[in-house]
This record gives sequence, structure tokens and C-alpha cells, in this order.
Amino acid sequence: METDETRVVDLTADGITAIPVLGKHNYKHGGGGTVAHVHPGMIEIICCRRGANLSFDCDGETIAFTPGTVFVAQPETPHFLRLYPKSLSTVWIWFRLPERGTPALGLSQDETDWLVKRLRTVPASFDATDALKQSFRRLWAIYDAAPRGSVERRLSLRHAAISLLLDLIDSSRLKKAGASSARLETLIGEIRREPARDYNLDELASRAAMSVTKLTAEFRRKTGLPPHAYIVFCRIAQAKRLLADTDKSIGAIAHLAGFPSAQYFATQFRSETGMTPNEWRKENS
Repeated sequence: METDETRVVDLTADGITAIPVLGKHNYKHGGGGTVAHVHPGMIEIICCRRGANLSFDCDGETIAFTPGTVFVAQPETPHFLRLYPKSLSTVWIWFRLPERGTPALGLSQDETDWLVKRLRTVPASFDATDALKQSFRRLWAIYDAAPRGSVERRLSLRHAAISLLLDLIDSSRLKKAGASSARLETLIGEIRREPARDYNLDELASRAAMSVTKLTAEFRRKTGLPPHAYIVFCRIAQAKRLLADTDKSIGAIAHLAGFPSAQYFATQFRSETGMTPNEWRKENS
């Protein structure tokens, strides 16, 4: 299949039966997302090259899908992309799981077993290494350039497919350890400096290139609190500074610190400090 936005080819015609789908999207117009679906017997591997505010719903979990990240859907996992924006650009393959006891990609049986075991246990989302991105480009370049029906084409495609899968496994082992950690530190610093801003959990997860579940766990690990509680903590800290250093009213401080009302602010403040804002102000100003 080939349109001005989508290209999908089948490598089985070149003897690469383990890769029935090699595809890429470059959306110029965009549109609605897909419905929840599975690919029986297939592992879907998608790398995001360009796009914003993207996320997969993966078996009920929201997983951020940002440039440079990989999404992997196992055969039994329902998933769908919420939106296809006009800026979206992706490359992907489907890996067909071989029948038990059947080698794949010209590998020996023990090599096939090792590869399948690793692919079946990679996380659903992680950062793509430069090597993995290059492997996708190389596979497409060989498909387009190698002489049709030649031994060279068959060998080159098989080698490129194996390299891509090995680079995928290597990428998955990093588990966002570098880039995502830096993104999370940036978000935590931003909340600490500007606690009054309206922070949406899904947006924070997308910016950190993590699922909401992963974001919550990493926030708790780094700050001791889940995201919402940490935001409230920072807002209380901001309110304390305003109470101690200014003569602004409680209502004004509630607004400046990001609380929806003075009453809600007072409730949260008492829960955090054991005192009302006025009581705390008298003791600390």
C-alpha cells in the first residue's frame, strides 16, 4: 500500500517471512486515532520520528509517544493511538512470531529462541538509540535500492532486519534512563519554580515520555510524593513565602499560589502544617 502519507510493504516476498510489514507514516492532513486492536501472532514495533501530544492507550494504560521513543505492542495486547496529527511521522515493523521449534530469519533454533524470548519481554515504551533509528533507515534504503529478486537483496534485507531487532533489544535495556530522567528533573524544577500553573497529569507524562503509571512511580522515587501531592506541597511552600514576606490577603495568596479558592487553600494548609494560614503568619512573620 502506498499513498502520499503512508507506505507499507511486505518483506515476505523477499524471503523475510518474519517481517510481513514494514511501514512508515508522514501525515500531512492528520485525522482521528484507531480503535483498540491486536495483531495476532505479531509484535508491532513503532518508532516516532516527529509528532506532539501523542499517546497510546495500551491495555487501559496511557503511554506517551514522543519523538525518539519506541512503542512495542505484544500480540495479545489491545492498543490504539488516540490521534493522528498532521505532524506525525513514524516507522514500524511487524515481527511474526515463529511456531515453536521453527527457526526464523535464517538463524539457528537456539538463536531464534533467544531472540523471541527477548522480544517478548521488552517494555512497551523506551527511548530509541541512534543505532535503532539508523537500522530503520537502513532497512528502508536496502528495500528501495537492492536489485529485485537477487541474492544480494535477500541477504541484505535479512541482515538489516536482524540488526534492527538486536538494536531494539539494546535500546529497551536503557529504559529511558538518560533522556527521560532529564525530562523528569526539568518538570520537577518547573513545578518547584512555578507551582501555581495548571499541571495536567497526562501532559506531564507526555512531556516526560512516560506512562502516567511510570511518571507517578518516578515522581515518588525522586520527591517522595506522587505528582499531585508534590504540586500541592510546592504551592504550600509558595504560600508560606507570601504569608511571611507580604501583607497580601489570604484570598490573594491562595490565588497566587495556584489554589482554586481561599477555603480549599486553608484546608490544604491546615492539613500540611496543622495551622490556619493566619496562625502560621502570626508565628512566622
